Amino acid sequence: MFRASIFFLAGVIAYLVTGWLATAPAWFRSLDMPNARSSHTQPTPRMGGLGIVAAFVIILPLLWVMLIGASRNWMLAMKFGFALLSYVIIAGVGLVDDMRRIGPLAKYLGQLVAALIALWSGVTFLYLHVPFVGRLDVSVVLGAVMTIIWMTGFSNLFNFMDGIDGLAGGVGVIYSLALAAVSIGTGHRLIGAGCLMLAAACLGFVAHNFPPAKIFMGDVGSLFIGYVLAAFATVTSNSGERPVPFIAVLLILSSFLYDTIFTLIRRARRGEKLWEAHRSHLYQRLIIAGQSHRRVTLTYYGLSAALGTGGVAYAFAEKLVGDGLMDWLRMLILLGSILLLAAFTVYVYWYETVAQRAKQTFASEAPAEAIEG
Repeated sequence: MFRASIFFLAGVIAYLVTGWLATAPAWFRSLDMPNARSSHTQPTPRMGGLGIVAAFVIILPLLWVMLIGASRNWMLAMKFGFALLSYVIIAGVGLVDDMRRIGPLAKYLGQLVAALIALWSGVTFLYLHVPFVGRLDVSVVLGAVMTIIWMTGFSNLFNFMDGIDGLAGGVGVIYSLALAAVSIGTGHRLIGAGCLMLAAACLGFVAHNFPPAKIFMGDVGSLFIGYVLAAFATVTSNSGERPVPFIAVLLILSSFLYDTIFTLIRRARRGEKLWEAHRSHLYQRLIIAGQSHRRVTLTYYGLSAALGTGGVAYAFAEKLVGDGLMDWLRMLILLGSILLLAAFTVYVYWYETVAQRAKQTFASEAPAEAIEG
């Protein structure tokens, strides 16, 4: 009942705030103007991610109060408060960038500050689980470095993938629900409640952002969602009596991770400057080839749901088949996920080829039709 209440309240707050932002006075909101890299053609309000942040920041302190009342552990509650502060900072960095377009260095320094605060609050890598090997402990220094790279990296990665209507918000719902499942199932109830809260907030936003979008998320939303997901994933996989294997987390988040990593490798091999803006993500290539925002977004929903299901199954492999076959099932899940991502990549290349042939055929036939006319 408590989790259902959190889910409902977060969704309502995000929906109402995002709806207001879509029609807010011009002096308050910022418009995303179309340019050569844009997938939209009309000026559209951004900063809709404030609705997600508002829902999260309003409700999360309620969990803080419950934590103090339940455990009387003031140190733990204080660290919880610092974690919330880091969420506010990462949202603030995105908001400033939406309004004034700060440089990449200043933007990263803000993200670094947020990650360091989260690190102090206990969000850190302590170990990794490898199939057939078991748990590998990580040194304090290495764990801190990994945590900073992971949290700042994934928040930026999520920001990169926020390029078409409904994509980042809807995939955020799927990621959050899958993380909630593995968190609650392994005893991380507080993180599970936070994941449900994030899922509902994203859902409230997507109601206004699904194609055709009335408002965009902006960096305030995309950086925030990516950062919070990275933090929750780290805590769930590195704390408690039953930590979730980090590979399961990577599987849950792999649709965006794969798209970004594949694109970076492809651009590096082509000799492109990785820091320059581009339109070569797999989802962008489908749009350029002629698919609608709705179709591409729904495709990524399906891909993310399938991979997320694999991640959940990976986490609970021991319960599904027992300890003796656990590693083998996990290897099958990994293999199946790799094949699915490979098939998706082939599909993108195939669709681009078909679309290009269709354009060439149309271009060659058009003059003849003009002459006949």
